[in-house]
Amino acid sequence: MAEATQPRWKGTVTAKAEGFTPSQAWSFFEDFGNLYKIDPNVDISYALEGVYGHAGLVRFCSAHTTTALPSGENEIAVQWFHEKLLAMDPAKYSFTYQIMENNVGFTYCKSTVKVLPIHDSNELGCKLEWTYESDPLPGQTPDYLSNYFGLNIQAMADAIKKILESKSK
Repeated sequence: MAEATQPRWKGTVTAKAEGFTPSQAWSFFEDFGNLYKIDPNVDISYALEGVYGHAGLVRFCSAHTTTALPSGENEIAVQWFHEKLLAMDPAKYSFTYQIMENNVGFTYCKSTVKVLPIHDSNELGCKLEWTYESDPLPGQTPDYLSNYFGLNIQAMADAIKKILESKSK
């Protein structure tokens, strides 16, 4: 008898970032290979293959976590991902990508990130929206994944705001 497959986890997380326009925020996301510039949780990212701004571009991303052990020593774990750009729409400030190879446990995860205006105005700020669909992660819950993406999108909104504020001084 075939084993029943679990339903995919789906969700959308958002972060508001006032003080800059969607087009200003989009310039950071359009640079798909350089996620490390706006995600403080990413240690390094770069394009492995493909053409910037075009479907097929594959980026490598790496991050680390540090856990304090009872012995007082720290244990460092490195997480890495190959992510493939499936679509980029600069006119709509959105892109879609899929996690490919990784050491985290993703067997399927596809996401769309959008930069949207707040209050239907380009001048009042923007909202970053991350919609995802993923196979269940071993040993985790749907809430874990939602919190993970939510913390990352807020960290990116904060980083973009900080960069843009420093440029305006």
